[in-house]
Amino acid sequence: MLIGWLFRNGYSKIVLDTNLKNTRAQHVYESLGFRKVRTNIDSWSDQLGRLQSSVDYELVESDFNSYI
Repeated sequence: MLIGWLFRNGYSKIVLDTNLKNTRAQHVYESLGFRKVRTNIDSWSDQLGRLQSSVDYELVESDFNSYI
């Protein structure tokens, strides 16, 4: 898995974000050990000009749940 490879190759933290409406991705990230750090309300506009919100996540190696 890419996450394990990143930690084995010197990365100490992985940071990502997803759309607040993407609850399926949030569930996957949280099951892997990512911690929600921030919710960014109306932080960007989609291609139709609608405001969208996002969630920022962080993962450190000690919190990583590898299912391999």
